[in-house]
Amino acid sequence: MNAKSNQIFFLLFFLFFIPNVVFGQTTCGEKIPAMGIFDQISQYALWLALALMIPGILLDQTLWKRILLFLALVPFIGWVYVNFFVDYNGLKKQIFTHNAMAEATLANIAEAQDRYKSEQGTYIGDLRKLYSHIGGAGGMNECVKILNVSAGFDHWRAEAGHISSPDTVVWDSRAGTSLKKG
Repeated sequence: MNAKSNQIFFLLFFLFFIPNVVFGQTTCGEKIPAMGIFDQISQYALWLALALMIPGILLDQTLWKRILLFLALVPFIGWVYVNFFVDYNGLKKQIFTHNAMAEATLANIAEAQDRYKSEQGTYIGDLRKLYSHIGGAGGMNECVKILNVSAGFDHWRAEAGHISSPDTVVWDSRAGTSLKKG
């Protein structure tokens, strides 16, 4: 094989088996559900299990008793899963890490806003225009989505969220300097 065919072979190999390497895409992680959903699942599953179990205990007919008690097992198994098998500490750490990435991106936006304010005398409200002024060590993280940027003459506010996090981070320049998180 010559060099050109080797290059084509490796390109096709990477394209089919490892497309993220070819296209430069990074993984942002799986979407983490909000922590309150687990509380709701736990509460509703327990109430449903009790609602099926009490008539199952009180009925005298053995067929209906067995059916209701068996059906009560399904929500009870869901309650057990949510309360004993979900790693809440791990999920909270992942959410904290994702929110820290969003906050770092907002810190880079704050730095760009301060530079632009010192040059032009006002803040940038247009996100497309803001991208050209963002520098800093980290720039824009591709896993962080800027949800809202609003700017006035003397203040600005931005909201961002990591793609995988259920939370959003808000940065407001009125909380002190624009480099201080609000």
